[in-house]
Amino acid sequence: MSAGRSPRPEAAGAVTGVVLAGGRGTRLAPLTDRTSKQLLSVGGRPLITRVVDQLVRAGVLDVLVVIDDRHAGEFLRVLRDGRDLGLRSLGYVWQPPSGAGMAAALGRAEHLLRTDRFLVACGDVLIDAPLGPAVRAFAAQPDGALVVATRTPDTAGYTPLSVADGLVTALGDKDPDRHAPGWMDLGCYLYHRDAFDVARTLRPSPRGEVEIWDLNRHYARAGTLRYVEVKGWWCDVGTSPEVYRRADERYRVSSG
Repeated sequence: MSAGRSPRPEAAGAVTGVVLAGGRGTRLAPLTDRTSKQLLSVGGRPLITRVVDQLVRAGVLDVLVVIDDRHAGEFLRVLRDGRDLGLRSLGYVWQPPSGAGMAAALGRAEHLLRTDRFLVACGDVLIDAPLGPAVRAFAAQPDGALVVATRTPDTAGYTPLSVADGLVTALGDKDPDRHAPGWMDLGCYLYHRDAFDVARTLRPSPRGEVEIWDLNRHYARAGTLRYVEVKGWWCDVGTSPEVYRRADERYRVSSG
């Protein structure tokens, strides 16, 4: 499924956005028993529209949204052709139930990209800080990849990053019991097209998924995984119903 204008010549440094919104949202059950987590209301608006807003503000105006078949009609009703949200073009990419994992889902968008550079955004992460600096930094990066990162007092449950001289040198493992400060990524990644070739070489993790952090480890080992630090409020809305409700309340208060 796709909507928007026909392909056009690529502008220098142009970036296509890929929003991953096909997950099952099991951590938010029972809120997601009948809908996608990206369609849940956050401060009176569907979460997916707030994620798209982040990309539009960064100058990313061509977007592909990866969805599954359970709620495709509702995504179309909410997003339509994207122009009401400020997009120039919007396409929909179907993610089948098999081939789980963010890196595998990403591959579904390969042949629909308009540009050789693309930004991958997790569809349940909200970031107050602008993403424009990361997009501009990547435009000047001839190879490798880039992650949007932040320093946090508690990396429990997230993938910790080792950083030095503007590079991510290593990625640790997720550990829900590791309550220690450190660096972590915020679910926003920028790649060149070679990322698809790399992803095809990856093996599923023990949980049976092709993981985005294994893709990032490839670039870290090659010495070409850069990062841009962002500061301020952020939220992984899909963590739990309690975290979702806090995000919902924050936006209700700020817009009230």
